[in-house]
Amino acid sequence: MKTLKLFTKHPSEVGETYLRHAAEAGCIAFKCQMAVCTQLVHAVFPFVCPPFKTDVRSLIKYLEKKLPDNRKRDDCE
Repeated sequence: MKTLKLFTKHPSEVGETYLRHAAEAGCIAFKCQMAVCTQLVHAVFPFVCPPFKTDVRSLIKYLEKKLPDNRKRDDCE
């Protein structure tokens, strides 16, 4: 039972189930990986703007929305 707590303690602290938390973290990881790839293309070809809202400003807004406290507020609205 103590091992199970390792998987559920943090998600419950931020008001999510284990699966919801895993999905949110996975989406963030995917978005960040997309940003890495598009920023590398932009580094080599500076005239290519990063697509899919993977520019720095868009990423900051996205990550702020994904903060646990902000996700809680979104669920209530």
